[in-house]
Amino acid sequence: MKPMRHSLALMVLAGASHTAQAQETLEIIVPFAAGGATDIVARSFEPIFSEQLGVTSVIRNLAGASATVGTSEVAKSEGNPNIIGYEPAGALSIQPSLKDLSYGPDSFTYICRTTSNPMFLMVSKSSDIEDFDQLIAASQEQPLLYGSSGPGTLPQLAVAALVGESDLEASHIPYSGSGPAMNALAGNEIQIMADTETILENYDLRPLAVFAHHRIEGYEDVPTISELGLPEMEFSVWQGLVAPKGISDERKTQYSEACQATLESDRFKSFAENAKAGIAYLGPDEFESFVKERFEANKQVLRDTGLLD
Repeated sequence: MKPMRHSLALMVLAGASHTAQAQETLEIIVPFAAGGATDIVARSFEPIFSEQLGVTSVIRNLAGASATVGTSEVAKSEGNPNIIGYEPAGALSIQPSLKDLSYGPDSFTYICRTTSNPMFLMVSKSSDIEDFDQLIAASQEQPLLYGSSGPGTLPQLAVAALVGESDLEASHIPYSGSGPAMNALAGNEIQIMADTETILENYDLRPLAVFAHHRIEGYEDVPTISELGLPEMEFSVWQGLVAPKGISDERKTQYSEACQATLESDRFKSFAENAKAGIAYLGPDEFESFVKERFEANKQVLRDTGLLD
């Protein structure tokens, strides 16, 4: 792969509509405030990605409206090769169904998926419930409450889909984030949560099942949803890179190759292992297909749960 610095000026001139604003610094928009989970991964990814490209890059945090403000900024920068977005799952595959946004799944050039972490169904370790059958039985005696990090988020959708496909009797209580939801779980205000391994380990919870196609390394005794006799369900918290529409195929290829090299580097692998961030590279075509598939699947769950007409 050729370093990008030497060819940058010529490539910029090729995109006449953005010649005036183009610059040698690549701006990576993270649509959350600094210090959050997505930002932490992005800031470990960015310096290695920049080295692979041979350019200077900078992260710009542009938070607001469930990550749609920053994501909209990427979408409206059509043809600009010097802006990309480090995007979370919800901004691409949920929020366009819930809100009247200026973008949708077709509004981007897809670069790569970077990480993906399956979601677990879990209860507090202080709970008497030790497996899914006991959870069902308890909910039949008295309907349970499940929490999430907010309305229309993946933690809500995962449990809502489970409720729709099983005999689980449970209602949703949204919180302003995973932290408040964990406090509610500890205080028995809610009894069920779905979230990633990071939350599972940090808050010392008990996993009952995993929303994945197969059992997860390190949790070999935790069954998948399909192993419980239910339809297969896959809910994961994933992230990836997108660029505006209209960038050149050459630039798209450079970004994708640099992304793959970054994820394969020892530095990022070490970070990912410590941070429990599962590396899950998908190239441009595969990532685009994946996002559109998840968008349609999540839209159906939103309809089934009454969150979308």
